[in-house]
Amino acid sequence: MKRQVVSKHDSRELIAEIEGSAGVHLEVPRSAQVEILEPDEESKFVIIDGRFTFVSGSGGGYLPFVGSADAVGLFPSVTIDEGALKYIIKGADVMRPGISKYDDWGEAGKLVVVREDKKGRAAAVGRTALASAEMAELKKGNCVKNLHHAGDKFWEAYKKI
Repeated sequence: MKRQVVSKHDSRELIAEIEGSAGVHLEVPRSAQVEILEPDEESKFVIIDGRFTFVSGSGGGYLPFVGSADAVGLFPSVTIDEGALKYIIKGADVMRPGISKYDDWGEAGKLVVVREDKKGRAAAVGRTALASAEMAELKKGNCVKNLHHAGDKFWEAYKKI
């Protein structure tokens, strides 16, 4: 496993890259420490200020790690019912019938956190297929593309850290 602490100058650049890729603003001090962990060749974890964990795979771009409460807390949520949960954690996309409630995220293509209904825990991170305004009229169809979920390769790689 590779582990690297990033210099302060490079930290600011990496944080800006993550903010641009994920579409969020991180409230971290200029002196925030950034660590890069690579448990295998397919995944890279970036831990910012010991609070925010983001993952990057072979496809590029950064996603909040499902196990990082601080990171997933920065994104709007889609809450799914218990029946949909077993499919989501196997990698299925989020379909409209499984959604019990959702936040306003604006236009299509935004990152959202998929939360389970009972305890509100993050189960997955995905990219929206449509604008949140279109959700009220929709009765069926694909709403969120599942990009990272509990139990996937990132989840398993994180156990090695």
